[in-house]
Parts: sequence; structure tokens; C-alpha cells
Amino acid sequence: MRCVFMILLALTLCACTTSVRNWTRIDGQTTDIAQDKARCQYEAKAATASYHSSPSADDKTSGMGNAVGDGIVIAQKQVELINDCLRVKGYVGQ
Repeated sequence: MRCVFMILLALTLCACTTSVRNWTRIDGQTTDIAQDKARCQYEAKAATASYHSSPSADDKTSGMGNAVGDGIVIAQKQVELINDCLRVKGYVGQ
């Protein structure tokens, strides 16, 4: 039952964080958005690479719950970091 709850929670939280799909430059410059976005994704993954929660128990259920929770937190943080990085580079999301 706890596993089902964790999966439903994961799906619910994944819907809360969204990545902006269309980015444009504020100043109108034509730059390579794909290259800037790839660099921001790389930096976001590097910034969250060492994140993990402390295991609270040694059983498989708890470990799986922690892994699911960590994955959600990491994904949300990466989306936030990518969006912030692109804004700093002069892009605006639509």
C-alpha cells in the first residue's frame, strides 16, 4: 500500500513542475538556443549529481520510497535550475 501511495505521490508532484518549451531572447539576438539549453542542462545535472537522502531503514520498501522521492526532488530542481540559467542568459519563456 505504501508503494502505491509513493507512486501516486510521484506522479502528482511530477505534474507540478513544468519546463518552459519556447524560449526567446529579450534583446532579439539570434543565438543558438539548443547550445545554451544543453549547457544549462549540463550544469543542472552537475549541480544535482550528489543529491541523495539519508536512508531511514534497511528494508527494500523504504529504499525504493527514498529513491522515488529523490528522483522527484532532483527532477524538480533540475527544471528550476535550467529555467533560471536560461533567464540569466537573456531568454524569456513563453
